[in-house]
Amino acid sequence: MLSKYNIVTLFPNLIEAWLETGIISKAHDNDLFNISTTDLREYGLGDYRQVDDAPYGGGPGMVLMPEPLDNAISSVTSDINIFLTPSGKQLDEPLIEELHTFKSANIICGRYEGFDQRIIDIHSDYQISVGKTVVSGGEVPAMFLLEAMIRKIPGALGNSESLLTESFTDGKLDHPVYTRPEIYKNMEVPEVLLSGNHKKIEEWKKNNLRDI
Repeated sequence: MLSKYNIVTLFPNLIEAWLETGIISKAHDNDLFNISTTDLREYGLGDYRQVDDAPYGGGPGMVLMPEPLDNAISSVTSDINIFLTPSGKQLDEPLIEELHTFKSANIICGRYEGFDQRIIDIHSDYQISVGKTVVSGGEVPAMFLLEAMIRKIPGALGNSESLLTESFTDGKLDHPVYTRPEIYKNMEVPEVLLSGNHKKIEEWKKNNLRDI
């Protein structure tokens, strides 16, 4: 399982705060995975620790320079280097399973207008997108990817059976779910779920799986 992660980022405090939440915090406290951050700013150039510059050919915004990234990525040896970029392969469950065949990963977060292409050509093993949209930096996508990865590690979830029935398993979305009260604003819980007939309940759940 992939359980050793290093995040290359300009904002390591975002990752550190996220580590204190929910199942991630519990799994981290139980030493189910190891995570570190590499502050890209520490590898910046000159007195001002420069990490970005204007793009050749003109255009808006700034581009992350190759030298600081090269040095930051090279400072931590991992099995794979993952670049988070809108042009990358769409994250899905089969890709999560593939990534879990490795033991360690550098996850590189972009900012501004993205990476100088040469750093991708030098270091990239995977380029991954978490959705067909653009955000200001790679930290939120990194946390998205990390949570998708970590919850697969044995012991991370309180009930491991959740992994067998959740959305995107076997190409389906999970069935609707209900809890108390039985009636809310004149809307009732399906009667079969209150019946105690486990066979019929399982049939209902199977029949109400939704296609992706």
